[in-house]
Amino acid sequence: MRLGMYIFPAFSHPQVRWAAALLMAPFFLQLLGSGNTLLGGGLCGELFGNDTPLGLQGAGFWYAVLFMMLLGFQLMYGGFLLLARLLEMPPSMEAGTYRTGIWLVGFITLLFVLTRTTGLPYPSPQGLALGDTAPVDPLSLILMACSWVGSFLLWRLLKKT
Repeated sequence: MRLGMYIFPAFSHPQVRWAAALLMAPFFLQLLGSGNTLLGGGLCGELFGNDTPLGLQGAGFWYAVLFMMLLGFQLMYGGFLLLARLLEMPPSMEAGTYRTGIWLVGFITLLFVLTRTTGLPYPSPQGLALGDTAPVDPLSLILMACSWVGSFLLWRLLKKT
């Protein structure tokens, strides 16, 4: 972005750092779901404290594995947003980078809605089985809200580029 005679480096808007923090927060907030709290288990609650053999795990376990990987990708994306300015990325990469983050949050949202309404197929000893729906708890809504607000900030940044 060029303003007068000053040239601002790419990814230097303060909203980039806010978006990165909001996109990284769900990974760490998920740790609140590892115990039996009033907030519930979050997106990955069934991943912790389960002694069932891997072949006999239910749909909730596989949903938790899927969301833990997606939260890990979201954490890496947020870290990239924080480092992009230090890496001196060209301004031409800003729009594509913001669009990638919006699509990532959109994909996580789609899977969140599907696992809470219809269920997804999961591996079982008999082959793929259609899973039950996962419960909606306050922690999962807090995690998704952080992602949605971070995605909204990226959308606003995308409109400015």
